Amino acid sequence: MNAFSSLSLVLLVATGCGGASPNGASTQGSAPTGAEKVGGVEGKLQGTWEIVRYESRDPIPNEAMPLMGELFENLRVSVHDSAWSVEGKDSPFHVVRPRGDSFELDTGGMFDKATCRLNERGEWEVDDRGPTWPGKTVLRRAK
Repeated sequence: MNAFSSLSLVLLVATGCGGASPNGASTQGSAPTGAEKVGGVEGKLQGTWEIVRYESRDPIPNEAMPLMGELFENLRVSVHDSAWSVEGKDSPFHVVRPRGDSFELDTGGMFDKATCRLNERGEWEVDDRGPTWPGKTVLRRAK
């Protein structure tokens, strides 16, 4: 993968998976939260996640490494109900073929058709073989 391809990948991910953060309004006396409305694995995924590790299937050029580092420091993925958001843009998000804490995603974008699992450390492991984000990604709940 050349520097241009890596940069294109990063820009595609940053712009194509979009979304806004939850508004933080009080839930006292209001409708149930996403985790209360959605059960199973989708319920466990509700909230905000950050990327803590990424192993690309293809080599990442040295020129792209600073950009990748900045992306990982700032990128947050928020899951609410059946949508997820990144960088102010919402996208559909559906867990398909759940098997315990393992599942696949149907997003139409980033991580589409990826095989995932929630591990014993509470992390979300993603094995994506698609063209957008090929490789293994580990996400952890944002602090």
